[in-house]
Parts: sequence; C-alpha cells; structure tokens
Amino acid sequence: MGFHTAFGWFVRRDRWLSGAALAMLAMLVTVGGTGVSRANDEPPERLEEQGVVIDRGFAGGAFAAARALSDTEFEVTIRPENVPINNSAWYAFRVTADPPRTIRVTLRYQNGRHRYPPRISRDGVCWTLLPDEAIEAERQVAILQLDVDSEPLWVAAQELLTGREINAWMAEIAAHAFAEKSQIGQSLEGRPIHQLRIGNPQAEEVLFIIGRQHPPEVTGSLGLQHFVDTLAADTPRADEFRQQFQTLVIPLVNPDGVERGYWRHNVGGVDLNRDWEPFAQPETRVVRDQLLAFAEPDGPRLHAFLDFHSTHHDVFYIPTDDRDFFSAGLTARWLETLQARFPDYRVRSAPFNMRRPLATRWVVRNLNTTAIISEWGDRTPRTTIARIARGAAEELMQLLLEAVESATDAEQAAELPDAA
Repeated sequence: MGFHTAFGWFVRRDRWLSGAALAMLAMLVTVGGTGVSRANDEPPERLEEQGVVIDRGFAGGAFAAARALSDTEFEVTIRPENVPINNSAWYAFRVTADPPRTIRVTLRYQNGRHRYPPRISRDGVCWTLLPDEAIEAERQVAILQLDVDSEPLWVAAQELLTGREINAWMAEIAAHAFAEKSQIGQSLEGRPIHQLRIGNPQAEEVLFIIGRQHPPEVTGSLGLQHFVDTLAADTPRADEFRQQFQTLVIPLVNPDGVERGYWRHNVGGVDLNRDWEPFAQPETRVVRDQLLAFAEPDGPRLHAFLDFHSTHHDVFYIPTDDRDFFSAGLTARWLETLQARFPDYRVRSAPFNMRRPLATRWVVRNLNTTAIISEWGDRTPRTTIARIARGAAEELMQLLLEAVESATDAEQAAELPDAA
C-alpha cells in the first residue's frame, strides 16, 4: 500500500487517530511523496513546445501531464487526485501560440471519462461553450479543436468559480448593513473557511445553507449564489424575511479541492459529503460545529438546511418523510409551490440515501430538521439556474414566513383564557 493510499485509508477508517497525528500525516502529504493521489501537484505545470504554451498555473487549473505530438497536435492527460473516485473528471488549462494557429488537443482520461463539455474564455471570467463541431468525444478521449494566438485561451470543464470569485461575491453581500462575513475555521491546508450571516443576528428563526463540498460542482455554486442573492435583495419579501430570520451561508466548504482543481475530494483524499459520521476532516468539523448551536432546545430554531451540489440533471434530494420534523411538511409544500410557479420546468425530487454519511442525513438525525440537497445539472443553461434558484428562494421565504406567523398565532391563542 503506497503512502497516499494508506493516508486516505487511515483518515477514513481509523477514528482513533489524534488531531496531532492527522495533522502530521496531512503535512507529509502536502510536502512530499509520489503517486496518483497528488496527480495535480506533479510536474509539469507548463508545456512549452513548437511555439505553443499549455499551462495550469492558476486557481482551479488541473491536468496530470501534457505533451506535444507536432506543432498542431497536443495531448493532455486528465486523472484524479486519488482513487477510487466518482466520475467528475475536471480539467482546466490555458493555451497560447505564436504564431497563431488552429490546434487539436486530445484529452485522455484515466480513472474517469469525458463528462463536462469544454468551456472557453479569453479572460478567465466570461465563458462560452466550445461549439459541438469543435469536439470529438468518446468515453475516455475527447479531441478539441482550438483557435489560439498570443492571447491566453482558457479551456475548462466548467467556468472557473474559485475561492477568489466566491470570496469577492461574499464581500459584496457583506457590504450591506444586514450582513457580515466571518472566518469560522480553516481547511487542511490552512485556507480560511468563511460564513455569511444575512438578516437579523438576534432572530430565533434560522435557515442554513452550504455548498461546494465537491470541487467541480460549479452549477451548484451558481444556484447557491442566485438563491442567496434573492435573500439579500431589495424587495419587500426579502426585507421581511431578514427581519424575522437569520440565514447562515458557508458557500465554500472545500477550498483546497477547488483551488487545486480536484475531482471530488479534499487534500486528505476524502469525499467531504461522506465524512459526516467520522468527521475525520477539519472542513466537515467546522460546519458541524456551527450546526451544533441548533441542538440546544432553548436556542435558535433551525427551519431548514440546504446543501447545494451538481449532477447530470436538476433534482432535489429530500428526506423520505418530514412529518415529524420541525417545519413538518415544508419540503412538499416548497416543491409544490415551485412547480406551480414554473409550469414549464420539471421539478424533480427523490429521497436521499440515509445509509450514507451525508450532511443532510446528519442534520435529519441529529437536529430533527428538514434537510434538502439541491442539485443542478452540469449542462443546465445558466439562465435557467438563475431563474429557478431565485424563484425557489422567493417561495421558500414566503413559506417560512407563513410558518412563523402560524406558530405565533397558535402560541397567542394558547395563552388566551378559556372562554366562559
């Protein structure tokens, strides 16, 4: 068993390892060793051949190797940070050429297959899909035709939405008087994990949102941002919601994986959304510790927990039955109102797996609160994500406000003296 394989096995299996021991193992992984588990740290970071430069020297940049076959033919190897792993085969690189030319770049996958249609950008900010006619794709090989020149052309599995962009977005929201941004912990490699608090900090009613446990799930991040933007909007409903509720948002649970362009895991080689039982990783412990504030019977009331992800199509993974939860029946009412609001859009739902140590399962079991995984499709049009996510936020705000009003009316009625 290689060192990195052994490390991944220990952090997943041996709960008895002390924090110091885990930290020492993590440091060893960070500074040394060889093997597939650190594929994205292996040289070369840059290929310069035949007047063409291909590099991954930016946040989210990732490939395992690159080589020139001729002055117009190149091959890029894509492989995960460690195995076994699900197929979230992320890649991101930049290309320049002098003189300008059309080149063919073959993406060759190991331990995965071509999943994400390539997106291209001239500035790393504005992205478009590479036209279908410029792609020849099979299961483990994709050939891209690219027009390149002396100005960088970014090519990526999805648009880049890394820690820099997410933190800038958080700062914009935190500039409002009703919001604040704070560091609540740090990742295995020491990157900060930030939380947004939106609304009345004294409110007893709480909505909790997390995202990006899995690095490539950019559409989940986009859905989360549009959802949260709606909670922070200058509208009568959002203003009332912020008076009655505080919303806590941790949009980047896995900053190391996002920075390194990983497929699925953190730098400990662990799928964070399978670590909500052993809590072997600092990232999951940070989020858990924030949630434990709602385990106190006399503390603030957590109405719902939302975890944003991406998959092959839009779907809500929901509890099998929430009749016994706080905010009983909220899930069904929310999805019904969402479907009624968008009759042209199919609202899909399915129960999440209660046998896996997911964040949502932990919330259901330990906090007895509605927990929902909001999945957004890899290829869902970005305009659709914005429309549905904003509408979903508006409908959920309305339902939660109605629930608080109903509970208040019931409490007041219970306090009235019996009729003569």
